[in-house]
Amino acid sequence: MKTLLLALVLLPMFAMSHGPAGRRAAPPACEASATTRSTVALRPDGAGILIESSSEANGAGRLTLRALSAGAGGAITIGITPLWDAGAVLTGVPEASLPPRPLPQARQIYTVLRNADGSSSSIPFQWNELGAEPRSWLDSDGLGEARVAFLRGDRRREIGQPEGVFRRRTSILGDSMHSTPLLVGAPSRSVQGPGYEGFYERHKGRVAAIYFGANDGMLHAFDARDGVELFAYIPNALIPAISQLSDPDYRHRAYVDASAGQGEALLSGGWRSVLVSGMGGGARGVFALDVSDPAAFEAGERALWEFTERDDPAIGHVSEAPLIAKVRVGVKDSVPQYRFFAVVPSGAGSEADGALFLLALDKPASQRWQRDVNYFRLDAPAALPGQPNALGQPVLVRIADGSVRYAYAGDAQGGMWRFDLSETLFSSGLLFEARDDAGRRQPIIHAPRVVMAPAGGYLILFGTTVNQDPTDFVEQSFYAVKDSAASPIDTVNGRRELARRTLSGEAHYTVEGEEFDYAGARARKGWYFDFPHAATDGEHLAASPVLAGRTVLISTIVPGDDPCAVPSNRTYVLDTLTGFPFNPSGEALSGSITGELTKRTARTLPVVLELGAISAAPTPTRGARVTRKLVIVHLQREGAAPAVQHVDVSVSAGRISWREIANWQELHEAAKK
Repeated sequence: MKTLLLALVLLPMFAMSHGPAGRRAAPPACEASATTRSTVALRPDGAGILIESSSEANGAGRLTLRALSAGAGGAITIGITPLWDAGAVLTGVPEASLPPRPLPQARQIYTVLRNADGSSSSIPFQWNELGAEPRSWLDSDGLGEARVAFLRGDRRREIGQPEGVFRRRTSILGDSMHSTPLLVGAPSRSVQGPGYEGFYERHKGRVAAIYFGANDGMLHAFDARDGVELFAYIPNALIPAISQLSDPDYRHRAYVDASAGQGEALLSGGWRSVLVSGMGGGARGVFALDVSDPAAFEAGERALWEFTERDDPAIGHVSEAPLIAKVRVGVKDSVPQYRFFAVVPSGAGSEADGALFLLALDKPASQRWQRDVNYFRLDAPAALPGQPNALGQPVLVRIADGSVRYAYAGDAQGGMWRFDLSETLFSSGLLFEARDDAGRRQPIIHAPRVVMAPAGGYLILFGTTVNQDPTDFVEQSFYAVKDSAASPIDTVNGRRELARRTLSGEAHYTVEGEEFDYAGARARKGWYFDFPHAATDGEHLAASPVLAGRTVLISTIVPGDDPCAVPSNRTYVLDTLTGFPFNPSGEALSGSITGELTKRTARTLPVVLELGAISAAPTPTRGARVTRKLVIVHLQREGAAPAVQHVDVSVSAGRISWREIANWQELHEAAKK
């Protein structure tokens, strides 16, 4: 079997929860049977794939690891029998005489105690450790201590047991509708800074952990080797509502229903691996944890802080993974000074039109939050004040020293924003407004992607999608818009400054359009296309696009007319600079085909894998080309073989201008393994 060289993934984010774009509400029978599945490709010692499945009907979650391998000709095999199931490990399997691992009383579960002065402290989630206020939330009926034991996994007081009064569970692990599992192994090799090499050497052999937010009120850390829980964290912001989980008449609600982000940061002179996550619909805000050694979480700094609407009412429900950023904050004695921040969009339901937050990761637990001291808020005013808006997940553009120059993020009213973080005085500016031919605004929810543009600047790639509560199918589009990197920002004035690509066909699309340049007489400021049948079949962007060299992979959901049917999806493979697909020779040309329609029998989005690259001999002009062999894997129902698409992409060798800005260093390191 071949070893997979690089694994990329199309993440579900918002798209997996809302059904057809508001055409009609799914009948109750559809909702009751609905499950969501998200996947992420792994590369510990070989390859595997995490598959998460949830049932909102009973609140049970399942997280399994299955073998993933590539055979001759790029055939993809996914193991039928899970290597482990984290939900079963945590719950135990009585019929097989397998007790829970770890036992409820031995679980390492933590929370934060917030004090009246704004300071906080990290404590074990145990009855005798909780303060007066958390106890009052958990003890309204005199069963507080037993309820804490229940939340820790003790099942002796569940209905059906002697003295049972609490909800009977099928699994200790809760479901998740929006959380994508996050694998974290050794610290990144690409980070630079004083003392980092020593930090890396100390932690390069640490346990690989999978972080997963669930609607049992916890962010779980599972050992990637066997699925055993290493620790869990209950955000303080959720404790007022967490007692509902024990109610026999419990009705499903969100708790830690969000995806986590992770990175390395220098905090008060010491390096740490930091995880930051929102709570999705569970609560407004985010929390940060020290995950430098997940197998010894209790010995580290544990929870660094929480930031909620109590600290700034402009923070909303954050579902997307926050980012870790090194930001230049000044110069001292001719030496640049840096600080590490969590970069967090305001999310939905905030008391502001839209904003990007920079939350200092080095804020001491004893210090309260203060704007422009330990956090910064860059506002992105709504184009339509008074109407719902939310800033989506950003993408970061880093420069040679690893610090962030720009962040780009879209909003629910169609604005694409550039946030300048290269100077001490941070600023924001509107780069582009996404509107269809009728002038209707097109929401931008998913994170954009960025590549270097010819003749300088950056090309921002993003798609549009449905709002959470749309009223009808409407036209959706995909854009590539150039930012010249000028200061102040050089706004792109609508579609008329872009080259249009026209798509035609049914099962797949032929893409046609004019040739253009990014400078000179034929200059355009990018390209765009409309999803051809979006107004009738509801097609819209399903996840952030994925970059593989100068190739962008776009996944869409096609709901169709039947609200009970599993939607189809299309996968587009395009050249980032021209917007054209690749012909059989790997060249991007007008008239080529992409956008294959795939009937989905599993509620998940495709996983994109790179199997390798083949270098061709140099041409007489010394130009060499490399063919990258990509595989797009569409999961099917459990036990069925995956559907596989093969794509060859031919690019010039040695052209550094095509590399992805957001994480090219990480991809470079991964490709060397």
